[in-house]
Amino acid sequence: MKEKTLALLSVIFMAMSITGFTYAQWNDTIVISNTMSFGYWGDLNMVFVYPLTCTEYHKDPSTAELVEGEYLGKDVGSSNCQYDYEITDTDTGKRGNKTLIITISNAYPSYEVHCNYTLENIGILPLHINETVISDPDGTLTWDPVQSALVDSGGNPIINITTTPSLVCNTLQPEDDPNTHQHENQAEFEMTIHATDNAQESHTYIFQVELIYEETT
Repeated sequence: MKEKTLALLSVIFMAMSITGFTYAQWNDTIVISNTMSFGYWGDLNMVFVYPLTCTEYHKDPSTAELVEGEYLGKDVGSSNCQYDYEITDTDTGKRGNKTLIITISNAYPSYEVHCNYTLENIGILPLHINETVISDPDGTLTWDPVQSALVDSGGNPIINITTTPSLVCNTLQPEDDPNTHQHENQAEFEMTIHATDNAQESHTYIFQVELIYEETT
C-alpha cells in the first residue's frame, strides 16, 4: 500500500514539475519577446537630395512658348536654390535635407524660374505626402493654397508657385521594399516660380519648402 502511495505521489510530483517547467518556458518566451524592439518602426525620413537646379525662363511674345534665359538676353534677375537642415537616417545611414530654400534676387514682374529637385525616402517605411508647406522666413509673405501663391498682407499674389507633378498624395517606397522589390524611393519634381505684376522690382524674395508626410501601407 505504501509503495502504491509513493508511486502515485511520485507521478503527481513529476506531472506538476513538468507543468511548472512548461509554464516557466512559456513565460520566459513571453518575457524574451517583450524585450525585443517590436515597437520600433524606424525613422520617417523623406528628404531633398541632389541634383538641384534653378533655371530662368521667359515666354516668347510671338509664340507664347517658354524660352530659357531672360527676355531679350537681359541679365537682371538671378536665382539661387539650396538645401538646408541635413539629417541622417539611423536605420539606413543615408543622408538628405529637410528644407529647400529658394532666393530670387532683383525680381521683376513676369520673371520666371524653374527649380528641379529630387525627393527621396531614405528610411525603411513607405511614406505618403499629405501637404507642402511653403513659407517666407521673414514673415513678409504668406502662402495662399487657393491662389497657389505667396501673398502680401492684402492677399495680393506676389510669387505664383506650382509644382509638376503635384507633390500631394505621392507615395515613396523604401529602397529595399520587400513587397515590390522595386526602387521607388525617389521622385523628381519641377517647381515653377513666377513673379506677378504685384512683385516689387529689384527686390529679393526668399521662401522655403518643407513637406508633411506620414507612414502608409
